[in-house]
Amino acid sequence: MARFSEHKLARRLLASLRGDMLLLADRNFAGYQLWGLARATGAHLAWRIKKNLVFVPLRVLSDGSYLSIMRTPAENIRHGQARAAGRTLTEPPRGHLVRIIEYTVTIHPQAGPPRTETFRLVTSLLDHRLAPAHQLARAYHQRWEIENGFAELKNRLRGAGFILRSKAPELIYQEIYALLTVYQALCALQTRAAEHGGTDPDRISFTVTVQLARLAVAAQAAADVTTLAAARREATTELLAALLPPRRNRQCQRIKKPSKNTFEVRKRDQTRTPSNVRYTLKVTKHPT
Repeated sequence: MARFSEHKLARRLLASLRGDMLLLADRNFAGYQLWGLARATGAHLAWRIKKNLVFVPLRVLSDGSYLSIMRTPAENIRHGQARAAGRTLTEPPRGHLVRIIEYTVTIHPQAGPPRTETFRLVTSLLDHRLAPAHQLARAYHQRWEIENGFAELKNRLRGAGFILRSKAPELIYQEIYALLTVYQALCALQTRAAEHGGTDPDRISFTVTVQLARLAVAAQAAADVTTLAAARREATTELLAALLPPRRNRQCQRIKKPSKNTFEVRKRDQTRTPSNVRYTLKVTKHPT
């Protein structure tokens, strides 16, 4: 797997995108070619971008965001050479028309002073009336939910002490795909239950979902269409009856043990700071 970069691996997932999706990605992925391939699927994009990338405003919108061009690689070289020579290019650059949103996230921890971090998003949603900047900023903030998804897949679905049984690489791939398939099915069940109850999917307990699925499998719930539909309705009712409390904002300290890591090393007797925090998102209005 080390032979492949994240960009190459990401391209394998593009076929799964649909026109009714909004794809979030971190700042490692924003680039002219990959952006074009992802947009060609019909899905809309909202990706974080690095602070050193230059996007010249074409038109500032009323919500503080602005339209710009994600330039082609050739245009980047041409404009870079012009800046180095002190020349100003008058013609518009070639590339993707995009919208830039800049905002800050202020974290108010239970202990210690608040800290503020600046974010920049590039999005294909150009109409600020249909997709206001503050809504897209909050949507990107949800990208961190994937960390909970990793924990569900690696720990809660497999169970304590579970390891892959297969010895051959092909069979290991088969086991991994089986786990991913089951996880996707459980997430679909959670989402349908949340839609039925008019609640946020993150309030549906994954642990309870796994327990109900195991009971349904043991009871041969998929024996026929009628039995499966009844089992699904029963599971939906039980999931909505066991809702989790509303998700609280949290932070996780970047303290790791490897010596080569730049983060502070956590000692065994060191207590962690409280993880509960309060977030404030504020869109930065670009000057007109």
